Amino acid sequence: MKILYHHRTRGEDAQGVHIRALCDAFRELGHEVHMVAPLQRRLPEHTDDDDIPPAPAAKSSDDGDARPTLGGVPIPFWVYELLSLAYNGPAMVLLLVAVLRHRPDFIYERYSLFSFAGRLVAWLTRRPLVLEVNAPLSLELQTHGDLVFRRLAQWLEDWLCRRANRTIVVTRAMADIFAARGVPRERLLVMPNGVDGAHFHPGVEGSTVRAHYGLQRARVVGFVGWIRPWHGVDGLIHAVAGLRARHPDLHLLIVGDGPAVPALRQQVEQAGLEACVHFTGPVERAAIPAHIAALDIAVQPDVTDYASPIKLFEYLALGRAVVAPDKPNIREVVQHENGALLFPPRDWDALAEQLHRLLADDAWRKQLGDQAAALVESQGCTWQANARHVIESVRQAAPSVGVAT
Repeated sequence: MKILYHHRTRGEDAQGVHIRALCDAFRELGHEVHMVAPLQRRLPEHTDDDDIPPAPAAKSSDDGDARPTLGGVPIPFWVYELLSLAYNGPAMVLLLVAVLRHRPDFIYERYSLFSFAGRLVAWLTRRPLVLEVNAPLSLELQTHGDLVFRRLAQWLEDWLCRRANRTIVVTRAMADIFAARGVPRERLLVMPNGVDGAHFHPGVEGSTVRAHYGLQRARVVGFVGWIRPWHGVDGLIHAVAGLRARHPDLHLLIVGDGPAVPALRQQVEQAGLEACVHFTGPVERAAIPAHIAALDIAVQPDVTDYASPIKLFEYLALGRAVVAPDKPNIREVVQHENGALLFPPRDWDALAEQLHRLLADDAWRKQLGDQAAALVESQGCTWQANARHVIESVRQAAPSVGVAT
């Protein structure tokens, strides 16, 4: 099949990781992929290992931008919203030209706030539209941002999800949100995020990273990702502080950057933990597997209720012992003591106790990590499997829309 992929996201963060990985998976299955995106944000048409540009430790794909910027300068949210609406004009031109040039079998769009150009072009050119929704942005940006045109945002979001031939959501929890808002269940395809098994697997070596930070003899707990206040890394620091008396060889490795880092550094300094808490700063994407492999325990301190965090799949695929909040969307992937240990959300003392259980039993910690890696393999949590699901879903819709299969 020929696939036209449209996005409006920054290619250097976890969203870019997702886009590149899925497009490469389509190509590995023998499909032809063409990208349409704003000129300053276009990703490479194809990405081999050497083509992937260096990137900071990834921002979570479940995050909306709470503080939008233009050219690195913060702007009011209402300006961002108007610019998002205005983008549909040039996007329609780019998409129409691309459809005429490449004659795709379907359009695949990664949903962005107020972005309806893909739907209109799909209608005008009689192409099916697959809409990938990683977060209900109208809801998320009311919670973590300053969304001004709220009614318009939700109406347009719901309209797009109803009108797409298939709407892909990353968790059942998110499917429930859209179903409650009137999107037919039969149009929703639940497809969690995945992992690239060629780079994230239990054979990755983390000893070089441990040596770099002087952690050869330490037991290391860690977090990897773009760090925002609601990710709960402050709670992870609190938990580690409470464990130091019982586990003096315990260290915390915080891999990545983000707006929460200055406050976290201050928290560490005030707690007198500078000797055992290590901030890596931005890390190139290619180095992320080794940093995760350097951890004895990988932690997902918190997550929005509908997200499918890529970092969780990466932790699991690398065979790390994982500790995560006990939320329905997390339980879609792992169960307590089956692939991970779960704790009541934002109960940092409970998090500390789960960490203690793993630190006190090396054999069980290894067993849990082996379980995690096996789970990823058995459940097919890979981008290649996701690409197959998309193609199968489009082929199911093909008879009514005239797709060549």
